[in-house]
Amino acid sequence: MKNIVIVHFAPLELYPPVQNLLKELAKKEMRSSILVITTRPIDVGSNNLFAVNSKAVTIIRLGASGRKDNRLRRYMGYLYFYTACLMLLCWYRPKRILYFETLSSWPVYFFKRFLKRNTEILIHYHEYTSPMEYQDGMWLSSFFHRRERWLYSRSIWVSHTNRQRMDFFVNDIKPISIPNPQILPNYPPQSWFIMPKEKVALPMKIIYVGALSLDTMFTREFAQWVLSWQGKVIWDIYSSNYAANARQYLEGLGSEFIHFYEGVNYDQLPSLLRKYDVGVILYNGHIPNYVYNAPNKLFEYLACGLDIWFPDVLKSSLPLVTTQTYPQVVALDFKTIPKVDPENLFAREGLTLQAYPYFCEEVLQPLIHKLTEP
Repeated sequence: MKNIVIVHFAPLELYPPVQNLLKELAKKEMRSSILVITTRPIDVGSNNLFAVNSKAVTIIRLGASGRKDNRLRRYMGYLYFYTACLMLLCWYRPKRILYFETLSSWPVYFFKRFLKRNTEILIHYHEYTSPMEYQDGMWLSSFFHRRERWLYSRSIWVSHTNRQRMDFFVNDIKPISIPNPQILPNYPPQSWFIMPKEKVALPMKIIYVGALSLDTMFTREFAQWVLSWQGKVIWDIYSSNYAANARQYLEGLGSEFIHFYEGVNYDQLPSLLRKYDVGVILYNGHIPNYVYNAPNKLFEYLACGLDIWFPDVLKSSLPLVTTQTYPQVVALDFKTIPKVDPENLFAREGLTLQAYPYFCEEVLQPLIHKLTEP
């Protein structure tokens, strides 16, 4: 039996792409045993933790992640995770290790470099982190990144979510080279698909799902645009990861046209999204990671038949803009959202239905094959 380990420091509950990967692995008839090493979110009970129904996949959670109240407790948590993770790697002796993001890299680097050189390494980045962000960010991340660079040319797989992010990454790490860089987009499962609506009934229902901020998103601007239509548009926000001042601002508007709700689990999203007409994206592109971003939620909205409105500063999303088909993907200047009737933005005249082609089952197969091949 070929042992495989997946290291994902951040809680799985916060990252749908890795949940989809584990679900696909659970479907596969494997001779391999897969150990997933991660943490648990501090605000989620044990009954709500992500799990897969497979005897071949075991998830071990080494402590909690997400503490913001006590620096000493946070760093004790890091020490516990990395020490215990390294011990598990020594016990499991995996043939292959897949890790996600720099914060997961330290025990993998140490194990590969000093303990088992023939272990094959796979790496995926959910996000792009620029050299300046590594330099100015958490010292632990910067320290780990300087070490993980040793792994890049010795890995059998290194991937980012889109071509622009990978191009930046390859340039950042020169003169180190990656033998075969891969692109792994974040798509939802095929089971999410629903046919889009041909027309909209007023009031138009708009949804936003995900993290919320006043500083890094066009939250104020979009709220004011919604208010300007005096009931022609209803905007519902679902978020469990929000800046306190963002929620205070929205609730302080006291508008019957804007509603704030706690976030829902990933598996509950399809039934929720299908109740809406448009999904909105709000990132204002404050760092390169967001400028060169085609967000998960763009594909999730599309899979559930919604039109998409997103800020035109998201350069990696611009190729997805539609002109002759629906559901429509529309780029808008969110700094000065045009006084366009929302019904016109949703108009279907002259457009043809385009079946949604983006699903995780297909794009994950090359990674799954590389991870599980004999």
